Amino acid sequence: AHGGVDEAMRADLADAARETGARLTEADAATLDALIARTAAELLVIVRGGRLVPDGIAKLDGFFARFPEVQAAYGDSTTDHGAPLLRPLFSPLRLFGNDYLGPVVAVRVGALRRLGGLRADARRSQVLDVVLRLDRAGETVALIPEVLAVEDLAHDDYAGTSDAQRRVVEHELSSRGVSASVEQVEPFLRRVRYSVEDEPLVSVVIPTRGSSAEIGGIDRVLVVEAVRGVIDGSTYRNVEVVIVADAETPTSVVEELERICGDRLRLVLWDAPFNFSGKMNRGAAAARGEFLMLLNDDVEIVTPDWLETMVGIGRQPGVGIVGAQLYFEDSTLQHSGQVYTGGVAGHAAFGWEGGRDDSIKSLSVDHEVSGVTAACALVRRDVFLEVGGFSLAFPGNYNDVDLNMKIRATGRSAVFSPWARLYHFESKTRDPKILDTDISTLQSRWSRRMQVELYSRML
Repeated sequence: AHGGVDEAMRADLADAARETGARLTEADAATLDALIARTAAELLVIVRGGRLVPDGIAKLDGFFARFPEVQAAYGDSTTDHGAPLLRPLFSPLRLFGNDYLGPVVAVRVGALRRLGGLRADARRSQVLDVVLRLDRAGETVALIPEVLAVEDLAHDDYAGTSDAQRRVVEHELSSRGVSASVEQVEPFLRRVRYSVEDEPLVSVVIPTRGSSAEIGGIDRVLVVEAVRGVIDGSTYRNVEVVIVADAETPTSVVEELERICGDRLRLVLWDAPFNFSGKMNRGAAAARGEFLMLLNDDVEIVTPDWLETMVGIGRQPGVGIVGAQLYFEDSTLQHSGQVYTGGVAGHAAFGWEGGRDDSIKSLSVDHEVSGVTAACALVRRDVFLEVGGFSLAFPGNYNDVDLNMKIRATGRSAVFSPWARLYHFESKTRDPKILDTDISTLQSRWSRRMQVELYSRML
């Protein structure tokens, strides 16, 4: 029940706790703290906006018994009509943007006691607050990829908690020493704007041969328009543009780039056979920025603050690489993070109409993903060099997948942001000419870690 649990219920819960976990709805801090202090249970199971499936407690007990290091867990659910609601692997950045944990969250009572109990200021957003505090304390929070509950989407357990959630996130960011503002963009959906007031230097590395194409019925030199967007269409000012140009790049194109960039242009010549990885590595070697923005020449910037968004995320602890939301020319989605399944890679929500989303708002919030495309990716220069940059074994395809996996192997994450948006004028029907050797090389390196997609399970 909202706001408290009566004495009879408390007595029942205390009795039940001796047999299994304590079960109750998300209630006020004093009531929960009293239960935590006196219960003999090992688990506190909080149910909000749904009901446990008949074997839900057994699933929780089994999971926590198998994984003693896990201090809190959540799982999948279904709607009353049986539609699956599949939640992602634990995604701390995503929790700042929306509470995706679902109707059932279980926490070890010992972990709650180590936290010092609940924060009264969290009011009706205790679950979000506890999980974020556990993560900050270095405790393990895990996904149970099984159905634990039937979710009542019309239930009022979440009603009125949107402001409370925002305050919880603001408190948590402050507690972590993160300078950021939290904007409520719609109920239960927030945008975190991380401070980049000091504007570290970003080196925008673009490979090109100076090609032209017809976009929207107008012929344009792709790299010129991309660079114009970086310089004139972006609000982030501290950039240098590193152009890795093939020998056949027209002199007129280079001269136009010099006019647009002035002394912010660094021109690197590439006179070897095509190798995307080699070109990008050469550009990175010439770059001076703290961050590298790896960018294709066939893009157009939509959101002027795209670099503030990506740099702000990229400088957060544990983040290794950041990607953007990319659209085809017809405004359908090309990229919203990569998905890795069965040892191969694809794009989440590929071809979806712009504005479409899944039932847990995966395309509307910053979140960890399996990987991001190198058509637009931000990475710290020192991290890029630490992992050896792009592998020359992937001259045209899967070089970004390999890079993502190398970065993640260091313990860092890949993050997708829907708040950085660009057009990518790559054809949906383009034959990528993926070679058997590309696939076999990728799978020999990473197949074991690319079997099951756990971040973008609804896309």
